[in-house]
Amino acid sequence: MGILTARQLRTRRPIARSASPYASTVEDRGILCSEDRVASGMWPGRLALWMVGFYVALYIIRPWEVLVPVLATIHFERIYALCMIAVILYTSRIRLQVSPQSTAVLLFFLAVTLSAAFAWDPLPSWERWYSFLTLVIFYFILRLVIRTPYELVFIVTCYITTVTVYMAKAQWEFFVHGRRDHTMGVVRLVGFDSTFGGPNALAMSIVVSLPMAYFLFIQRKNICARWPSPWRPMFVAGLILYALLAASSVILTNSRSGMLSAVVFAGLATLRGKSLSRKLLAGAGAVAVLAILWMLMSDGSKNRLRTVWDPQSASADTAASSMGRIEGLQAGLRMFETFPLTGVGVGNFIPYRVGNVDGVSLDPHNIVGQVLGETGIVGAITFTIFVAILVATSMRTRRLLRKQPGGMAATIDSFAVACQNALLLLLFEGLFFHNLLRFNWLWLAAFSGLALEFAGRCVPARRQMAAARLTRART
Repeated sequence: MGILTARQLRTRRPIARSASPYASTVEDRGILCSEDRVASGMWPGRLALWMVGFYVALYIIRPWEVLVPVLATIHFERIYALCMIAVILYTSRIRLQVSPQSTAVLLFFLAVTLSAAFAWDPLPSWERWYSFLTLVIFYFILRLVIRTPYELVFIVTCYITTVTVYMAKAQWEFFVHGRRDHTMGVVRLVGFDSTFGGPNALAMSIVVSLPMAYFLFIQRKNICARWPSPWRPMFVAGLILYALLAASSVILTNSRSGMLSAVVFAGLATLRGKSLSRKLLAGAGAVAVLAILWMLMSDGSKNRLRTVWDPQSASADTAASSMGRIEGLQAGLRMFETFPLTGVGVGNFIPYRVGNVDGVSLDPHNIVGQVLGETGIVGAITFTIFVAILVATSMRTRRLLRKQPGGMAATIDSFAVACQNALLLLLFEGLFFHNLLRFNWLWLAAFSGLALEFAGRCVPARRQMAAARLTRART
């Protein structure tokens, strides 16, 4: 063994045997760590992760419903899901840990199960129960497969890319093939699937994705730190394309709840600045963007949004829609009075309402009427616990990373804020839409739980690097 010179002794860095894999990211401000296996500094090398990313796209686009109906006859999505699970179980380490968030997910799933088991009509309930079961399984798949912050960002990027493709295809069908909806006295953009393709559902899907896209944009330097230089501007260009499609698509849906939620997001985005001057600057920018969008909107879209603060200008259909939300809440409360414990059963709102309440074949159009009417007090309590823990998880993540230096901590902290904002937008949309069993709730739960896990690993890494720097300074 050779003899080290005095210079080598001064510059040699001690390596702790238990050093966190995140320690290497403290100084270079990137989010790649020693656990990541990537090609060209950007492409993950794990098959299971790619299969999960493709499933995200498959679940949102749902090609078997309209684009390629033949896929429905062979149950392509189920075959793919089983193959994905098999690959995950073969290639991944089983490392699931009991956490408050996972416990809350299981409790809410138990409430949905009880609601289906004691439903007024079991058939529609068990169909909804099966769909929700797939979401719960995918929640645990996300928790199992995603191992590093970079892999979490990769899945979020797959999500935003899919939403971008979805919006582009919807607008292509709108302008080129005339696929659109004519309701409430206006022409409305629709999606190309039967599950999330309605104007209000499409607008909600877009708005809830805005915080994640904004997160990718403000953290682009940390995300792309080791990417080859040609890919970095393409990443930014893709996010700009998303923003243009998102703004135009929400306007084209003529969804009042969607447009209001977009304004709420603009307000939330202005609060992300660390100083008052930055918040004021961001607020001025948000007002300018909203003003430009208002000037670009058609008269029909302006009139539809104007009915929010001027009900007298609303058409008969629009006024009926607003009253329908109140009537839907009242119908849900009547169901709750009759079935207080577990409700009439998920998926039973319309058939029970038609036969036993007011004869109206409409959903509640608000989450309060839906959760009380369909799942009763058990569902209301467990859903409240689920949301409360989701909020607490993101807040705890931010507390752990407070005043922590480095790109890794900044990225995870920013992602926790994005989860909080997406949750607030989901809850806000719940005032106007029955979104209790949407996939966004469980995806956000998985994302926020992973962010907390990564934050816990990130803090010891900072302490180890600080100790290493102090050791080098002393030598």
